[in-house]
Amino acid sequence: MDYKYTPLRNWLLERDALSIRKLEDNSEIPRDTLRHFLNERRNFPEKHYGPLLKELVKYGFQQD
Repeated sequence: MDYKYTPLRNWLLERDALSIRKLEDNSEIPRDTLRHFLNERRNFPEKHYGPLLKELVKYGFQQD
């Protein structure tokens, strides 16, 4: 697993009220991409980080 995205993974896991599917839809990320990432089945694709970050900022996520 790519440790670059560990803070993102931890942040999402701490907020179980957020809808993963809705985040994927709003960020135009293929379905189950985040679910597989959160369950440590796959690394998170770099190309999807920008759109996801744009959406997560709305919920208080801050990039280090």
